[in-house]
Amino acid sequence: MPPLLEIQNLKTVFTTERGVLRAVDGVSLSLSAGATLCVVGESGCGKTMLALSIMRLLPPNGQIAEGRIYFNGQDLLKLSEEEMREKRGRDIAMIFQEPMTSLNPVLRVGEQIAEAIRLHQHVSDREALDRSVKLLGEVGIPDPGRRVKDYPHQMSGGMRQRVMIAMAMSCRPGLLLADEPTTALDVTIQAQILKLISDLKEKNNMAV
Repeated sequence: MPPLLEIQNLKTVFTTERGVLRAVDGVSLSLSAGATLCVVGESGCGKTMLALSIMRLLPPNGQIAEGRIYFNGQDLLKLSEEEMREKRGRDIAMIFQEPMTSLNPVLRVGEQIAEAIRLHQHVSDREALDRSVKLLGEVGIPDPGRRVKDYPHQMSGGMRQRVMIAMAMSCRPGLLLADEPTTALDVTIQAQILKLISDLKEKNNMAV
């Protein structure tokens, strides 16, 4: 069986005032459906840029200079932006390092989860919100019917990260990119978040 994700000699560069910076330099890897792959490296070595390259969400001064990224046999680098937008969230989702900077501070968390559901599954506002409540329950947030109306600042760091996981899982993607999902959480909450991701992976046969 071919791998779900295959990266061949990926090189991502950034144009800066001091010249060209190589953020990802010749990375190759493969990941099967339902499997877990850990990319280990010190801070600043390019792990986040690798994930953003897969999602094609690089900053304006960044570009993929060389390589191939295959997802289910399809080269993501050959897709139009519109086609790639369809893939994000629906087929490939990402949990970012710091949920407080990734969540919109002026929108209730339920609205933010529902937005992703409406975008990819074309359901009514009511159904999207109902699914948001269910997802918050699945990721272990107590009283999800009430917490769905909260703003991000009303939640703890651990709860905000659970919201990010619920958002990432909203369309049941085949691949979840977890970019240091336990950053800034205390060790007990870290263990809970890692177990949650593992449980969701097994339940949905999802690659991480």
